[in-house]
Amino acid sequence: MTSIEISPIHSERIFPRTAQTEHSVPLSLLDATTAEFACTCPIWLFERPDKVDEEFDLAEHFRQSLCITLDAYPHWAGQLKSISTLDSTKLKPAELRFPPHARRFGRIYSHYGTSGDPGIEFVTATSNATLEMLSPASRTTEYPLFDRGKVSLNGLVPPLRLASSLEPNVVNEAGFLPPIMAIQLTKLACGGFALATKNLHPLADIQAVIHFVKDWTKISRWILSGSPSPKPQLNPLFDPARLDSMAAGDINYAQPDPATIAQALNLPMHRYDWWSTPALCPWAQEIPEPFRNQEHTPVGPDMPWLEWDFNAPVSHYLVHLNRSQVDQIYETTIKGTRNDTTDSRISRHDAVLAHIWSCITRARQLGEDTGLVHCDLAYGTRPALGLGENFIGSPSLMMNIEMTGVELASADILEDQRRLSIARCIRDTVSQIGDKAALGAHLHSLAHEKTPQRIWQGFLGRRHLIVTTWARAGLYEIDFGLSSYSGIRYAEGVVPTLDGDVLIKDAPPSGDLHGSSGATSWTDYGVDVSLHLRTEDMERLIRDPLFLP
Repeated sequence: MTSIEISPIHSERIFPRTAQTEHSVPLSLLDATTAEFACTCPIWLFERPDKVDEEFDLAEHFRQSLCITLDAYPHWAGQLKSISTLDSTKLKPAELRFPPHARRFGRIYSHYGTSGDPGIEFVTATSNATLEMLSPASRTTEYPLFDRGKVSLNGLVPPLRLASSLEPNVVNEAGFLPPIMAIQLTKLACGGFALATKNLHPLADIQAVIHFVKDWTKISRWILSGSPSPKPQLNPLFDPARLDSMAAGDINYAQPDPATIAQALNLPMHRYDWWSTPALCPWAQEIPEPFRNQEHTPVGPDMPWLEWDFNAPVSHYLVHLNRSQVDQIYETTIKGTRNDTTDSRISRHDAVLAHIWSCITRARQLGEDTGLVHCDLAYGTRPALGLGENFIGSPSLMMNIEMTGVELASADILEDQRRLSIARCIRDTVSQIGDKAALGAHLHSLAHEKTPQRIWQGFLGRRHLIVTTWARAGLYEIDFGLSSYSGIRYAEGVVPTLDGDVLIKDAPPSGDLHGSSGATSWTDYGVDVSLHLRTEDMERLIRDPLFLP
């Protein structure tokens, strides 16, 4: 691994510039299910700014513009709390004002606008690393299989542990509670810089983070322009109740509707019940205290812990598929279906995911296995529920796309046929989940769970992938106004280094089109796939002649 040194210079808490009034806002039913998810954590690597002089204080500019931006995001400077009792007489006054479904155990809410707000941690640092060390300019052409484990970007992420939304938090030596968001600005040896944001997942999925950073860039460019014009208007929509209003039936009634629950149980989702085997979990997990002495009727299958070898080493590769390769994968997938309207909805994302899933299944040597293999795909509900791109939160869920190992990777099935059948399975599953009535039934079922965190919709290990997609999120549409173009060399997403964790995202603009607005598709510059796999499987994958067409 390349030796990269990060030297912290300063850390402080940043607050909105404008004083806030106290608020307690229940987060949505979907937000609450993400309480124990990994943080939402993008990193941007920026080229050396060319629109500012040597006297320009980069850190102070980011700090000043961040304060102004937070006026529109005051809840990100506050706390996350949860309902931790079954006894309604022990609820706090603010909690008693919540609707009944938001007063149930494990539901999460935002509390902000008080003197106890922890603010946002803002860290400035320097590094001996250069952009070329962290992400070579020729990576997409010369290193399409890039061993990210040898050049990790994790040191660019704020090291501070964020707050817990389910457990009590303790103040530090300075008297601050842990924050729910942290940002690190790292100046690189070449004059470029890295910017990383780290958010608790219930308050922000990647789309919410991108919307925030784009708002931040508006303020940055306004300040740099020196214009006397009014400050740009920012319009994030923090209204979790709007999502909950999409739930079917009466979620505030004491009992669920059996027909609606039956509809939800038929959706293609895992319902692993981790209460059934908490002792087997590799991380410390306990059934919440109010439920420990109760008898529990299983609400789903046990977690398949035996399929996951936690002690096996895991490798991390960044895979680049160029535009021609993406087009080839897509055209091969839909070959022979031109007149079949049932296949007209298969997208390039479906085709790329089908290709990746098939190749990983082959690398895991499951091609002759008749058991089910699962692709647990994260799905954002904003379009289906009409929430709008500016809806702030984490309105996502995870679907279970499943096929047998034979269907995914058998050498006895023609490649064209296999790809098409996998892509059809992906598209059919997405269509089932994307139905508004189905989502309403799912929300109804969540409202009546004993706790939103009990059911796991995803898993890892030999028979599972957890696939997060940042396609079309706008990773490369970030422009702070410091360069003649956005200046982004590369944007990374930090996910846990666990066997089967996959992130699909846009590749950086390159060549003559760098920084232009001429792109018409998220695949115009190719696709980057961040893969974490058991090392012996990864070695087979990168040797697979079908992997990079």
